[in-house]
Amino acid sequence: MNGQITFREGRAGDLRPAFGLYEHTIDAAARRMGTPRGGELDEAAVELNWKLERPLVEFMAAQDGGCFWIAEDEGKLVGFTRVVRFGRMEQLTEVCVAPDHQGRGIARALLERCWPGPPTKEVGRLVVAVGAGVDLGLALGFGVMPATGHWRLAQSAERYLEHRSQESQDTAEAAVHVLESDRAVAEWQRLEPLAIAHERPLLHEFFGRERNCLASLDDDGQANALCWVGMPGYIGPGVAADPGGLMPVVLAALDRVAKAEEPDELHVFCTTDSWWLLRRLRSLGFRIDWPGWVLCSEPLPGLDRYLPTRPAYIL
Repeated sequence: MNGQITFREGRAGDLRPAFGLYEHTIDAAARRMGTPRGGELDEAAVELNWKLERPLVEFMAAQDGGCFWIAEDEGKLVGFTRVVRFGRMEQLTEVCVAPDHQGRGIARALLERCWPGPPTKEVGRLVVAVGAGVDLGLALGFGVMPATGHWRLAQSAERYLEHRSQESQDTAEAAVHVLESDRAVAEWQRLEPLAIAHERPLLHEFFGRERNCLASLDDDGQANALCWVGMPGYIGPGVAADPGGLMPVVLAALDRVAKAEEPDELHVFCTTDSWWLLRRLRSLGFRIDWPGWVLCSEPLPGLDRYLPTRPAYIL
């Protein structure tokens, strides 16, 4: 490796520069794949995105048991990686190397500092790898295997509402309610571990402060499906007791964003296991905007009834 590359543990002051590097690197990858996220990404756009995503980034950085490493070339930030731990699962949230420094082993060297040994039975590993440029072989070397696909779906908000207005009464969904934050967190603690095999109560307490929780209820008043939704069009995560149960809460979240925020496009992430939801979203005109993968060191039992988080830092 080039002797100019040095590594150190990241600090709070590195969060904003690392975010900027991540934004520009993802944007460059999207343009190479022919799926740009909009116009030219300038520093004003990066700063706006930072203001939107800063609470989640700082929340992840504050979690115990995590890892944050920086790579520099003569003092200039050229790469970083971050791992956040929820319960007994460590998730790689980002591994990012500047485009002009890729192919030099920097990503592997960063990961080796966060994951120096193999996963264990006590602590598993999880990766959401977004974009065709991601080297899955690199992740496989750290004890994870592909579990399912991870697709970003997109549709014009105007066309979505047009499709929804033309649906017949036969496609009516179950009633959806907004839960109070404490109730939402409790319901997430009950339903989510059945789908992803680990608990994330602190994450849902965070979402309880930042987003609204939509829920459909069974005859006993218990939630059988949940979905977080917040500004600006952040839909997910979502979870249900059975695969078909995801549809009402996800569609209610999409309706809410399309009507209240009036964005140009709607975006949602979906696993390829979520067959019922994928079929429903395809019928509403959603297209696959960007493919990706979910990799884990152990089985994830219920991704057919799970909707990933947006932004896609964490499952």
